[in-house]
Amino acid sequence: MTNLARSRALVRLDGPGHIMPIEPVTPPDSKVWRVIHFPAMLAVCALGLLGAAVLGIKLLGVGFGYLTYVPGARYLVPLIGATAVILVYFIFVRIIERRRDFEELGTAGWLTEVALGFGGGLAMCLMVFAVQAAAGTVGIVGFNLSRELLAPIVTQVCTAICLELVLRGLFFRLTERLLGSWMALLASAAFFGGSALLSGMPTNSALAAGLQSGLLFAALYMVTRRLWAAIGLHAAIGVAQVNLYGTGGLIASRVAGPDWLTGGAGGVDASLPGLAITGLLVTALLATAIRRGRIVRPIWRSGRSGPVAQPSFGHLSPWHT
Repeated sequence: MTNLARSRALVRLDGPGHIMPIEPVTPPDSKVWRVIHFPAMLAVCALGLLGAAVLGIKLLGVGFGYLTYVPGARYLVPLIGATAVILVYFIFVRIIERRRDFEELGTAGWLTEVALGFGGGLAMCLMVFAVQAAAGTVGIVGFNLSRELLAPIVTQVCTAICLELVLRGLFFRLTERLLGSWMALLASAAFFGGSALLSGMPTNSALAAGLQSGLLFAALYMVTRRLWAAIGLHAAIGVAQVNLYGTGGLIASRVAGPDWLTGGAGGVDASLPGLAITGLLVTALLATAIRRGRIVRPIWRSGRSGPVAQPSFGHLSPWHT
């Protein structure tokens, strides 16, 4: 496949300046596949595959609880989970969506995107830490140099892979195809923020969940239309907040001050500096997405009544007829 064909498959325009999300390959004469490829139905299929994967792991006796005492389990457990999610994603794309190419996981430049996302995530977290240190609410009291970092980093990376494949690669992408970018972002923020509130977390923690889990990773996906940078960013935030300066992390610190400045029980994400810096980054990413024409219109305004047949891209799928 030529670079031009790859570019057209990834960036299909739906009117001047409007980009369409990655579409399934729907046979033009099949009513059954048109129903299956409707975004809501695809979401149901994705949930079914994920549920089957979880059940399969338990039935095989390799659930997380069974591996607690296995040597090297701290590496094996997250790797099994990530492998299962990757397999589900592969089946969903190749068999359900009938796509041959994984445009959102293209290998060209993937390492650079992961590195940029990871570096940006660390910079963002350290900036919040630095602002709190300058305000006198956080102070470094020592370093836990004996702390093992490899296993926790493996866990954070595997967690980032799982969550980005499921939350952005599947559900945000499908929601965006149906409702458009703005409503998908609103739904994403409401879901994560609302879930935090329902779980009894304070309001500032709910705002942090909505900003970061609901908007930040999705906005980065919208800008790149790939998952690599979002995976790197997600992993970096987990490593920084849990393994770098979290409780028992590499940096031993003391926290003292009002909850609005320290984040309280919600951690640095829920602090005023954390909310402000995350909000600025989200705004910058969304502005970039608008400038690049990466905003998807709702299905009822895009001229599509449902999944579209793709005769000009039929070679992307071995099942295309």
